Amino acid sequence: MTANERTGWRDKEISARHRKWGFNCPAVDLDFLMVEYNMGKPVGLVEYKMYKSSMILNLKHATYRALKSLADSAKIPFFVAYYYPDIWAFKVVTVNEYSKTWYENKIYTEKQYVEILYKIRSKTIEDVVYSKLNNRLPEKMLNSRYKKNTDKCKGLDEF
Repeated sequence: MTANERTGWRDKEISARHRKWGFNCPAVDLDFLMVEYNMGKPVGLVEYKMYKSSMILNLKHATYRALKSLADSAKIPFFVAYYYPDIWAFKVVTVNEYSKTWYENKIYTEKQYVEILYKIRSKTIEDVVYSKLNNRLPEKMLNSRYKKNTDKCKGLDEF
């Protein structure tokens, strides 16, 4: 069953209707799931979350198991990227083995993060794009709320 709408910006009607379809028809509305692609073919699956997210990431949850299975079937990386919108740094949490080919579980500058997205596509980032990207890490790299939410991911070692 889908969870209740919390943010108010998504279409509440389909979420409410889907809950009526019963417990045995589960679905989830993720924070911000993106399919990275190149030439019409998927090259990665990323769930973006703001670094202030109050939820602890539970990679054992059925939602993440389903997304991991989907990414594994497509042989593409799947990771969660917590973002800092003030400087556009990204804390990456790898979920499947394909993601570990490209990323580590650490914080990247925007330049580092985007450069890897290009490499996943076997592309080189253009100078005009690269010059516009931030190259800063958060001053407080691991504030207590952020550390609690990303460094204690349930199930991280099991994937």
